Amino acid sequence: MRKILLSILSLMSLTTFSQWQSTPLFFEGQDCISAFGKVFTSQVNFNNLHVSADEGATFNTSNTGLTAGVRLGVVNGGTLYCFGGNSIYQSTTGNNWTVMSAATATNDVFKAMAVVNGTVLALTNPISGVSSKIFRLSGSNWVLHSSSASLLYTTIDNLNGTLFAGTTATCVLKSTDGGLTFTNASTGITPLTNFFDKYIVAFGATSSAIFCSTLGGRVFKSTDAGATWSNVYTIGNGSSTIGISDFYVTTNNAIFMAGDSGVVCSVANGVSGSWVKYNTGLATVSGNYQTIKLTSTANYLIVTDRDGKVMRRPLSELPLGINENEGKNITSTVYPNPATDVVTIEASDLLFEKNCEVKVTDILGREVTSYKMAEGKTIISLQNYNKGVYTYQVFKNTSVVSKGKLIVN
Repeated sequence: MRKILLSILSLMSLTTFSQWQSTPLFFEGQDCISAFGKVFTSQVNFNNLHVSADEGATFNTSNTGLTAGVRLGVVNGGTLYCFGGNSIYQSTTGNNWTVMSAATATNDVFKAMAVVNGTVLALTNPISGVSSKIFRLSGSNWVLHSSSASLLYTTIDNLNGTLFAGTTATCVLKSTDGGLTFTNASTGITPLTNFFDKYIVAFGATSSAIFCSTLGGRVFKSTDAGATWSNVYTIGNGSSTIGISDFYVTTNNAIFMAGDSGVVCSVANGVSGSWVKYNTGLATVSGNYQTIKLTSTANYLIVTDRDGKVMRRPLSELPLGINENEGKNITSTVYPNPATDVVTIEASDLLFEKNCEVKVTDILGREVTSYKMAEGKTIISLQNYNKGVYTYQVFKNTSVVSKGKLIVN
């Protein structure tokens, strides 16, 4: 009897804890991002930006300087960017936000942000019409980078070092020059007859494949950098907005999706039939799960939904996948080189990896300092460096995956 009781209690324990857990934010978080070792959430339509320093256990407001609801953008060079309406804000702490100089007219609104080759890009769409624009951050000013007179862009994203754009015309665009020009990269996606499948709304990437999703609930995969695509997952028939709105890739290349069917994961590089739902404990919205955004901390996967709920689940309960970068030599670049003031070290294969750092040693092999990498790169100030030749090593966890020389003038 005692053994049976213990077995029942063990089963109850697994049932209780192997699920999503509530956080204190119930109606105040529809967007999320991890930055500065913290989790940030935003309600988007209201001026409710919150931060958690303990992986979602508690939250505090972090909206000083904001005047309206915002979407969370990107992190670059130690600065977090967010945007709302025709305004972009920046912060080096996640609070005490400052509004940046206006980049666009009042009849344009910001839709998405991305970082390519160390440059921050911001996408705008007109309130009416089809004239999407991409602006580039140059110093402290936003300048027009490129524009489209005939296509309306839905989002932009850096996928393994290449910029991609989604549109409202069942069309994926690819840029090999950092967003100055785009070419059609939609083979295998078009044509689709259902209206909502015309909207490409999100992108994601493992180290060997890229993915896009539609507002109609389809996921497409490419293993040749966008030259061809294949449909690998479907949650709707495209006749309604049963969409997939975000991708998140773990350090081990497990790819998670947030959408109207909840949180779905593949540990087999997204092949058809490998997607599994992980929804136990999630709340439903109008009969569906309607999850929107994903991010992670050291120990938790974080998800938000359309009602503003923020949930978390221990990573230990979720599939780990296969780390395709472990033990593999990765190409890194350093620029400018030689350098005088600052230098960037980048490894595009580590764009979505965590626990990466760069260690710099002098000619005698003595460690000068180490730097954490974010989105596959780090920017180093050379103010305290003497002139000479230095060696840098890129670490993934505790393994050296790349190294090179840095010359300081």
